[in-house]
Amino acid sequence: MIFRIKQKHEAGFKLWLEKLGYTKKDLADGSSTFTGKGTRKTLSYVLLKSDLTGNAACQALFGEYEEHLDNPDYLDVKVA
Repeated sequence: MIFRIKQKHEAGFKLWLEKLGYTKKDLADGSSTFTGKGTRKTLSYVLLKSDLTGNAACQALFGEYEEHLDNPDYLDVKVA
């Protein structure tokens, strides 16, 4: 099954990534890339294509975004 974001979640997901500290870059074909410093290496580069498919990092973070939508007041705080 191909991973695809619903159109209604596109703007919110992009905004959420920026709020997490990712730097957004819009590409000429309508795709977007997000890079993050201080994140796990596997999640440091997110690609969201213009057809709303994405790479593995995009899929993992979108899962977290959906969890955020279900529980907006929940904070996952880890103390070292």
